Amino acid sequence: MIARRALCLLTVLASAAAASTAAAQQGQPALGASPGGGAAAPAQTNPYDPSMQAGGLAPPPPMTMPEPEPAPPDDTARRLDEAKKEDSGRGLELIWLNVEGGYENVGLQTFNIDEEELTAGFISSSANGGVLGAGAGVRLLYFTLGARGRVGFFDDWQLFSLGGEVGLHLPLGRLDPHVDLGFGYAGLGSFKSAVSGAADAIAIRGFYGRISGGLDLYLSPVFSIGANASWELLALTRPGLSTAQIDRIKGEAAAAPQQAKADLLAAEGSSVGSALALTAVAGLHF
Repeated sequence: MIARRALCLLTVLASAAAASTAAAQQGQPALGASPGGGAAAPAQTNPYDPSMQAGGLAPPPPMTMPEPEPAPPDDTARRLDEAKKEDSGRGLELIWLNVEGGYENVGLQTFNIDEEELTAGFISSSANGGVLGAGAGVRLLYFTLGARGRVGFFDDWQLFSLGGEVGLHLPLGRLDPHVDLGFGYAGLGSFKSAVSGAADAIAIRGFYGRISGGLDLYLSPVFSIGANASWELLALTRPGLSTAQIDRIKGEAAAAPQQAKADLLAAEGSSVGSALALTAVAGLHF
């Protein structure tokens, strides 16, 4: 009887001890959890080496270098920007054409000692008058390439020229100064003489070399006006006349000196002359 009571007492004490242990485990918060049951706060990392925090002192935060300010544009860049603002806005020009008109002075024998070699005095060898011309071509930035024709109108004859032309242009806003070189065919026609036989028989032709310069003002991207000055070197020849042509000239010549000079036309004549022209120009540009 006594043994049975002792066994029951031990059983009750063991059960109480087990219940106390379970209650203690349920009341303790899990590792990493907050006491209030909320989520655990994230761990903060230290940006500095722990060895540098001796004595509770930490180094200052790292310094951030300010970004360098852009350098102001130099004087050349500033002037280029101003030039762009002041530019006429012409844009890229590919095709040009123009017409011109003005005054021209021509000497067929400027560099000849014998003034009668070319015309023998039957036709005037110098003249002043008007000139008309036209040109067309292409342009690539500062350079132009094209063709030009001119006609000079004088009292005793007309001077025709047709040839190629190259030019150098320096665009300055609305202004366009330029220098041009040309070369081509030159010939005289529509002769007038007191002796009709001489006017009909004489033929003069050759080549020219021209240098010119001018200034154009662009009133719009496609239209310009300007002025031009040119000087030409004329290399001319006259074929010799046949005996029949000379006899006709002698028969129409009233004075003996003219009849004697007609014999000079039997041989071929040549001369080196020049021409100076001042013209106004109007042009279209595309």
